[in-house]
Amino acid sequence: MVPIGREEARRALAQRPETESDVLIELAGDCDSEVRRLVAAHPGVSVSCLRLLADDPEPNVRVKVAGSVNADDGLLKTLATDRVAQVRERVAHHPKASADVLRLLAEDADEGVRRVVASRQDAPELALRLLAQDGEEWIRGFVAMNPSTPSDVVDGLVKDQDEDVRRAALRNPSVSAATLKRLATDENENTRWDVAGNPSTPQATLEMLASDSVEQIRAQVASNAHAPHQVLGELAADGEVAVRCAVASNQGLPSSLLEALATDESVDVRKRIAQSKGISSGVAETLAHDESVVVRACAAMRSDVDETVIDMLARDPQVIVRRHVAENIVTPPPALGLLSQDDDVYVRIRVAANASTPAGVLARLAHEDNRGVRRAVAENDATPAAALAALATDEDVYVRRLAAANLHTDYRTLLVLAADPDGETKRMAIANTSFKYDKLAEAALVDVRMKDIQHAEGSISSPADEIRKFHDLLEIGAITTEEFEQAKARILAAM
Repeated sequence: MVPIGREEARRALAQRPETESDVLIELAGDCDSEVRRLVAAHPGVSVSCLRLLADDPEPNVRVKVAGSVNADDGLLKTLATDRVAQVRERVAHHPKASADVLRLLAEDADEGVRRVVASRQDAPELALRLLAQDGEEWIRGFVAMNPSTPSDVVDGLVKDQDEDVRRAALRNPSVSAATLKRLATDENENTRWDVAGNPSTPQATLEMLASDSVEQIRAQVASNAHAPHQVLGELAADGEVAVRCAVASNQGLPSSLLEALATDESVDVRKRIAQSKGISSGVAETLAHDESVVVRACAAMRSDVDETVIDMLARDPQVIVRRHVAENIVTPPPALGLLSQDDDVYVRIRVAANASTPAGVLARLAHEDNRGVRRAVAENDATPAAALAALATDEDVYVRRLAAANLHTDYRTLLVLAADPDGETKRMAIANTSFKYDKLAEAALVDVRMKDIQHAEGSISSPADEIRKFHDLLEIGAITTEEFEQAKARILAAM
């Protein structure tokens, strides 16, 4: 039986994952609408319970019913004709909504409901055809963008009276090749630009657009992942930097073009090559010698950079390049060892934080004068236990806290940190999964508690202040409830 009492208790019961189905059914008749809403949202609610709630007078309850993962087709059909648009919209979003339900909702009076149907890739063809003739241009726009919209419907939307709808249809991969070919010579630049970017545009059409007089259209062809290599080669020699940048950003470039663009006169072009996937070691070495620090910095960030190249960049005169090398996970140990002695502290901090940094280097950096370096070492999962032990007594409290939180800190070091004068450090050490309660730990914690008690007793200014200090110790776990009560009794008895 459901307990009769405060609403908070019934609401809590309706939210518990373990609440049984018969209890949920009883709660479905609760006088509090929030209880009923929580029942409808429960992951274990039954279909029979949802049917009861589908007739609920409160719309927010029915919205939850319409969104329930347990709602079946019959229930969704019922709610598809609900008087509240928000309920019907939730049905339109439901992954189990059948073709019949979506077809019904395609003629809904509410624009928001029709918009949801128009954007669904599993919407039935009949619904999409119907919505392609919708009186609202923004709904026709969603149909025009939908990759599941039939080709002939998309072709029809290319002729729509609204420009945004026409452009959306031209970007749709489902538009026919004949339509793309025809519009490639359209006098409207935006139309040609959309054709140039469509992944379904025939290669012959892209070849024609590659010689368009408008720079932005040639750049759009250069960005097209389906552009032929021959076309990309021609555009790689284009007089406009924006076009060559678009070629350099195309992930389908052959190695010959990557090599050619790696020495382009434009820094922006070379930068994009440095960021490209799959460049050869020869291209990477060329970029590592680039006169621009921006290009070299991009080369230093690559995850596939050759060891010889990264070693060269570790000696770069520009600090920004060395910083990127220091944080690169593929930087080899010798280069990290070199950078650990760099004059720039931010280079050393990045080395200290790098998971690939050798244990010996991290052990040395644990004794660095700069606390930022020591903090990075304390947080690094690759830091050896001996270095973490040294950091457990560091003068900087944040270093000690990071060491206490490090899952690789060993048990004996955690005992030291559990006795730290900083309460947060204590809590983090005890919360560490490597910490275990045994006789040694208990003895250490008792010692800590007694020191805390003695410290609190030695700094009393008033009975209220004294009790407050013991309460603070209780909250941080330094003393037990029993010890707090004993201290409190002593204070009150001495008044």
